[in-house]
Amino acid sequence: MTKITPPIRLMTLEEMRPTQLINAGSVIDMLGVFIPIAAGRTDQVHVFKEDTQLYVLSINYRFEYAGIEVFDAATGQEYESIFVENDWQLKEYFGSRWRDAAPITIVKKFRAFLI
Repeated sequence: MTKITPPIRLMTLEEMRPTQLINAGSVIDMLGVFIPIAAGRTDQVHVFKEDTQLYVLSINYRFEYAGIEVFDAATGQEYESIFVENDWQLKEYFGSRWRDAAPITIVKKFRAFLI
């Protein structure tokens, strides 16, 4: 699994219309593939690639949540996602020192819960 840094930006108004979002969501624009992601504006976003899959980790330490989305890198199709909120759930998934864990460690732990 390799960390990559694709461009991440907010959706344009034209991109928001079909999604019926009130606020612009974030998207990854990678090699012509448009991938809407469930990251908030203040989230830390980390992207990892393994084979043909993208793992997008969104973490917000202030609001105590983390989520992972798994996409096909070529098409942008989402395979799976998990969202964990509040400190006790984060501790349950990642241990009491979840705030100190490296993003790759969190992704690997999340993967254990994916089908």
